[in-house]
Amino acid sequence: MIEDPLTSAAVIFFLLVLSAFFSGSETAVTAASEGRLHQLSKNGNRSAGIILALREKKERLIGAILLGNNLVNILASVLATGIFLRYFGDAAIAYVTLVMTLLILVFAEVLPKTYAFSHADRTALAVAPVVKPIVIILAPVTHAIYLFVRTTLRPIGIELGSELGGSLHEEELRGVID
Repeated sequence: MIEDPLTSAAVIFFLLVLSAFFSGSETAVTAASEGRLHQLSKNGNRSAGIILALREKKERLIGAILLGNNLVNILASVLATGIFLRYFGDAAIAYVTLVMTLLILVFAEVLPKTYAFSHADRTALAVAPVVKPIVIILAPVTHAIYLFVRTTLRPIGIELGSELGGSLHEEELRGVID
């Protein structure tokens, strides 16, 4: 636990910035124009190629972003709880829940996702070089989580796999052509 409240507050702020980065990146990478990314990649734009490659393995991409986002949000909330406990005692739990929910919701979720959705292509290209190593580093953990989820859902009759992938892509392509 960080003893100095100002240092804790600075770390919490940094973690909220990271959370905003993860949230905005998720939205930008998934909302960016496929056609424009292909064209930019053909013209030699390295970031566009990175985004296209990341999108080919969406489970890994989304899993890494969600894992990173949850880690920083939980750590920020734990640090805030430590600060609030010092000043508010037992009431700290209620206060920190309210404060962190508002901070995370507004500044680490809604605001960055709104911006990223409005500027998806530009944001995706900007975050691509940072997101790629995060996805690579977190790949073993996200793969283990995916296997766990897949195993957990199987007994209730839900099979995760690529059987829907082909037909969904065909439907999407037909929709674009129409």
